[in-house]
Amino acid sequence: MPIATLPLVLAVVLVELALGGAFLVWMLDRSRQAPAGSLRLIAAVDAGAATLAFLLVPTLPRGELAEAASLQVGAIEAFAQGVPVVLVLLVAQLVTTFLPLPPLRAIVGVVALLAGGLVLMAAAVARPRPEAPYDVFALLALPLGALALGGVAGAMLLGHWYLITPKLSPGPLQRATFVVVVAIALQTGIVGVTLARGELVGAWETALWVAIGIRIGVGLLMSLALVLAGWWTARMNTQSSTGLLYVALGTVLAGEVAARVIFYLTGIAV
Repeated sequence: MPIATLPLVLAVVLVELALGGAFLVWMLDRSRQAPAGSLRLIAAVDAGAATLAFLLVPTLPRGELAEAASLQVGAIEAFAQGVPVVLVLLVAQLVTTFLPLPPLRAIVGVVALLAGGLVLMAAAVARPRPEAPYDVFALLALPLGALALGGVAGAMLLGHWYLITPKLSPGPLQRATFVVVVAIALQTGIVGVTLARGELVGAWETALWVAIGIRIGVGLLMSLALVLAGWWTARMNTQSSTGLLYVALGTVLAGEVAARVIFYLTGIAV
């Protein structure tokens, strides 16, 4: 039942966006170089994404509907219960960006990320692969997706800040973009392992070949080229880097949606 998994796909992608951005806020705040306004902007977007995920919770597949889609009911319930917790913690992180209390910001950020990690683990276990619920590649797929999607969104918002204050050090933008480069490179490695295992052989013969093509061609290869270019140009021209990140946000988002569709229809980690 493909349509039954759609609310779960959207909710998970939104949680990924929120948590990846939260990690970026926490990381950049440690350097004390990123403008406070940029951190507030990223945190506000994260809280907004978590709010949308929360609004989708009542539409998640439950009971017989989840079973008909071969999803793990208990894991979906755990995910549904964890989303409001993540929302509260990300709102708390947003509030702390307005407070002159770096230790408090750090603590709230760590707690939010730990809670978010558990929520993503529940989402990973919900996939239709009961014989291997804790496959390491499946468990890594969602956190890496969070770093890629939330990271590129946060880096793009940070880059926009350079349009307002051109004399800012390019260091924060380079570090933020590098996080995305590493995340997408690791995602590409996971897909390579999946291909080597032969798990996608049958999927190519179904309608999922479109989603697989989008995931690999757009979400990974094109995205990696864009963020690498964005990282390289950040040291020389932050405006050009920001433009590349705008495009990369679209390609990474398309790739993550395609990956989660495949994930919740087949259980294959891509």
